[in-house]
Amino acid sequence: MSCQRGNIARVRKQKHQNVTTFKNTLHDSSKKTKAINEKEIAEVCKRCQDIITWKVKYKKYKPLSQPKTCTRCHKKTIKDAYYIVCLPCAQSLEVCCKCGKKEEIVSHFSPSKTEQLQALAQLEQEVKALSERKRRAYYRYVDKLQGKKKKKKKPAEGAEDSTVLSDGGEEEAEEEAAAAEDYLKSAREKLEKLKKGIDDDFLDDLDDLDLSDDDDDEWEDEDDDS
Repeated sequence: MSCQRGNIARVRKQKHQNVTTFKNTLHDSSKKTKAINEKEIAEVCKRCQDIITWKVKYKKYKPLSQPKTCTRCHKKTIKDAYYIVCLPCAQSLEVCCKCGKKEEIVSHFSPSKTEQLQALAQLEQEVKALSERKRRAYYRYVDKLQGKKKKKKKPAEGAEDSTVLSDGGEEEAEEEAAAAEDYLKSAREKLEKLKKGIDDDFLDDLDDLDLSDDDDDEWEDEDDDS
């Protein structure tokens, strides 16, 4: 950069170039750093998500030592750093948890394993209350969903593949969580349809029936002859 008036653009490259990318776990393998890296960043807009991701990547993230006060309900319900709105208030007002503005939320918190088990148990209880025909239709649909999940997961072959899997363990965990969430959502939608009496197979059978006006005319002709 020159001292010349108006010359604010630097043409040359950075003097000291980085040979390798920065890794926050290179010299720090503590449980705290591991927990920060595994932390889920959700219920925020795209800009706020990028900011928190940068802080985590370059070891600038400072977790809270105690709960923080929400700016909307004024209760100490915030457990995530840099958030100003608690999760219930953000969901009810449809705002970002970090900036508090009405922006598009890029991702939501995935349910925990306990919540998933509770949701599955509740689904089973509701399925038992259905009739035999609807219950079989539900289980056929669930079997198809489970078959799709098994096809997506393929075993690794060779040592090179195993190293790749070990490096992408976090991505696999995220994919499994998303698949489980989609499974619960699809199963719930199917159950609600069966509860309302809307069965896809039954509707397909109705579409296949040919209820034309010619049949009605034939019935009228037979009545006249009689």
